[in-house]
Parts: sequence; C-alpha cells; structure tokens
Amino acid sequence: MDEPPAAARRRVLKAALGGAVAVGAVSGAVRWWPDDGSDGGSAGTLVLAGDGTDQISSVEVSLDDERVSRSASGWQTSTMSTSVYSMLALTWDDLAAAPVLDVRTRRKGTWSHWRRVSLLHDRPDEDDAAETVSRGGSELMWIGRADGVQVRGAGSRVRGLRLLLMQPWRQPGDDAPEPLARASAAVSVPKPYIRGRRQWHADESWRDGSPRYNRTIQQVHVHHTANSNDYRREDVPALLRGIYRYHTRYMGWSDVGYNFLVDRFGRIWTGRAGGAGRPVRGAHTLGFNATSTGISVIGNFETARPSSAVLDAIAKIAAWKLGPYGRDPEGLVRVYSEGSDKYRVGRTVTLPVIDGHRNTNDTACPGDHLYHAIPEIRRRTAQLLEYYSKVHVLERPTLTGEPALGHTLRVEGGRYDPGDATVSYTWLRSGTPIAGAHEASYVVRPADAGSKLAVRVVARNSGMQPAQRTLWTSRRVTVASSVTLMPHARGDGRLRIDVRVSSPDGVATATGEVIVKVADRRLVVNLVDGHAIAKFGWVRPLDPGRYAVRAWYAGDRAHQTDGATIRARVRR
Repeated sequence: MDEPPAAARRRVLKAALGGAVAVGAVSGAVRWWPDDGSDGGSAGTLVLAGDGTDQISSVEVSLDDERVSRSASGWQTSTMSTSVYSMLALTWDDLAAAPVLDVRTRRKGTWSHWRRVSLLHDRPDEDDAAETVSRGGSELMWIGRADGVQVRGAGSRVRGLRLLLMQPWRQPGDDAPEPLARASAAVSVPKPYIRGRRQWHADESWRDGSPRYNRTIQQVHVHHTANSNDYRREDVPALLRGIYRYHTRYMGWSDVGYNFLVDRFGRIWTGRAGGAGRPVRGAHTLGFNATSTGISVIGNFETARPSSAVLDAIAKIAAWKLGPYGRDPEGLVRVYSEGSDKYRVGRTVTLPVIDGHRNTNDTACPGDHLYHAIPEIRRRTAQLLEYYSKVHVLERPTLTGEPALGHTLRVEGGRYDPGDATVSYTWLRSGTPIAGAHEASYVVRPADAGSKLAVRVVARNSGMQPAQRTLWTSRRVTVASSVTLMPHARGDGRLRIDVRVSSPDGVATATGEVIVKVADRRLVVNLVDGHAIAKFGWVRPLDPGRYAVRAWYAGDRAHQTDGATIRARVRR
C-alpha cells in the first residue's frame, strides 16, 4: 500500500478540485478531478475522499443512467479514471438479488481482462438481532494499485447499484519484522500464533455493540475472500482494514464477518473482536453462525492453489477450536439451520465438521482449489488432535546409580511436549510401589535386598494422555554375606561343623546351599534361618590330625557369595 498523501499534496488537490462536479452522491459529494479524457471514458478523475489522518480513503458512486449505456446483452459503464485505489466492491438494494457483474481495472496504464464479480454470501443469520444486513453486495476485491475502473452487467441493472472504491493507507508497523512465535498456555491443543486486531491496526470505533458468544462449536467453515492473490506481506494489515470497513460501513454488520483470516503466506489474523480463544459468534455462514467458527483465506482459490502453509494454518485453528468440544474433524455432525439460501430455517442438516462455505450456501466459495483441499485440512487437523491428545517424550528420562545397599539412585526426568508437563516419580520394588518414595532420588535400603528396583516416570498435562516410562536397574539389589564356621570334634573321629551365613540388619536371613569340604570329603547342606550343620566321620571316622575345613556359600537372590576356611583337630 502507498503512504497517505502528504498535507501539501492535499492542498494542491483541493485547489484543483475547485470546479469539481458532484455526481451520484451517496454520502457527501463524489468528486471528479478534471482531466483531458484521453482514455476515451469520463472527462474527469474520480477522487477517493480522505486525508492523511484516515486509515482508509474511499468513494461510493451510484451507477445511474448518467454513467451507464445499454449493450446487446446488458449494460456497461464508461471507463472511469480514478485516484489510486486498491479495493473494489459493488452493492445494491435488494438482498435477494444476484446480479451478474464484471469489472475491469487499469493498472500502470493497461486495462485488465473482464473479471466476474463474486457475490458476497458471507453474512449474519437472518434472526440475529445484533446484526443489520442493509444491502446486498459483492465480495470485496483486492485489485492492487489501480487508477481506472469499468463495470458491466448482464440483463437489466439491479436497483440501487453502487460502486465502492477504497484505498487502505499503510500504517506504522504494517511491515514490522515477523515476531517470534510465543509459547502458549497448555490446553488440549495449543493456541497457534495469531496476530491480533492491534497488529492490523483495527479502529475499534468502527464496530458496533458488544461481541456475542456461541454455546458450542460444532463446525469450522472454510471461506475465501475471492480477491487477487498477488498482494505482498506488508499489504495484509491494510487489506484487513479494508475488509473491516466494507463489512461495517457498507454492509451494515457489527464487525468483520470472519472469526479468523489466513493470508497466502500462512499467517493467521484475528477477524471479529471478542477474544480469539472464545466461541465468538461470527457473520460468515448464513444460517450456521450459531454453532461454528469461520476461517477465510485471503485470495481467490478458483484461480490459485492454496499453499501447504495455508492448509497448515487452517488445520491449526480448526484443531484448537474443535478440540475442547471433542469434535471429530473427519466426521459429520447434525446441525440446525437458522435459514440459508440452501437450507430452510428449522431444518436439521448433516454436514462435515470441517466444510466449505458451498456446503451450507449457494456459492462457489471457497473456490474449487481450496474446496478440494478440505479433505487434506481434515486429515491435518486430525493429526494435530491426535498429537496433542497426549504428552510426548522429547528426551527420555535416565536412571543412574548402583543398586547396592546405601547407594543413591537418581533419575533425570527427561523433556516433554508440552514443555510445562508435570513430571512425577514412583519408585518400585519388584514392580510394587514403595510407600513414600516419590522423589527424583532414592537411597537403597535393606528391604530392597533381593529385589530389582525401578522408577516409574509419568509426565502429565491437563486434558492429555500422560507419557509414562518405567526404568529398571540393571540387576537386583544384593548385600554382602559373611560365612562363619564353628568346628566341634567328638574324639571318636567325628567332626561337626556349624555353618552360619550372616547379613546386614534389616535384611532377610540367607537361604540356599553351602558346600563344606574336609580333606577329600564334601557335603552340601541347606541353610535354615541362615544356619546349617555339616557332619563328617559319622559313617567312616576321620583319621586323627589337623584338617583344613573350607566352606563356600553360593548366595541367593539377596545375598552375595562368600567363603571361609578354618582348621580343625580330630582325635580318636
């Protein structure tokens, strides 16, 4: 968009317009700036009204008999030279009328081909007392920098036909650098980054009344604005202001009709006021505004194909808005019609949860290319809802430490999406929770002997399926054992060895087998309460002498191996 004319330039224009003629006035005088008529059309330049303090300059002209001539198939205006404008619309008295209209525009001295004007089917519901629908109209067309226009129509001219030209002027900050995406509060589906009304410099005095809110969201309706697709990034805020002005001043609505708008670069903008996170009632889908949200993509998707960034943006909004209500983006829903040109008032209709405007109204919106991309939008929305229905592990938790009595085990909790997921710990002994053990560290205690320890790490976020992982130690906890041998010689070639396997306090007594050897004799005895007896010489007495007595304990689940050696004297 161009900057507003400088004050000095305005003074020159006012002087030049001293002899201007007012024709077809709608609100104030419509001014024609005299010129040489070299384009073969009007003998003057149609001047948009407004000064440097206005966000938008505009002019509205009645297309009456003075500007219109008959043709074989209908009528057309003469070519009209204008001051610079970039947006164009046509309005008329009869809301039910559907005129066939074409326009062509002049840019850089060259006239465009004739283009069919799309009719505006976006509107409030007819029983919505908070909205006033005063006139019928076309979609607001983005032309780009133009300085000429001509209109033609088929058949007879619709009553009260007016041409609207607008030039939204660039405001400070329209071309500000892209901000970094903000972290959003944790909800079922995170709020996508949305540029608010302040970022496109919405003048809140233009809207009328307070926002109204729906009780639920059953559907997302996809639209397009049906204007040119060649706008620049920095043009978008001014373009939004033009749509806002058209909907409020010229269509009589209380605010922008759409809840959200997406530009061709995939950026999301707040449309209607009232809070992007709330179920604001829009004026976008006649008969079906009371249970839906409306998303309009800025562009004409009869001619252009939507980019992947655009489809992603729509899916992000849809997932965010549908998620809290448990809607299936690939499913159908039964909705009540409040009256459209396709479904009478009171009729219950089965429609896709995510649909195109043409599903509910007699319109080509959102254009063939965008309409045929809606199944892909549904798929992407479903993927987002699936992803954000549960906490995801970005970095796995880890367990370190030696599973030995008195040693400390530690767990690093990992990293998750969403980042503010709450992580909790439960320490397990042989799979059973240990009472009171819920910290990120754990000191191995006597009761753990013989058990394998683990920690259950759970990351939770409200409304999401938690992420859970259980980390086990590499081996069971075992404790050192101590083998003690006590010999008892009877003097008849018999030798009794008392075997004791002791363990630390609090640890269960040792179990299992102890191998005891005396000379070439070997006995295997079983421990009972940590004690066993090995008897040598009862069948074949030992010869007198000193013997080495060796014992080896193989250990059990809780006890490590140990051995002992003593010397014993045998007499006869």
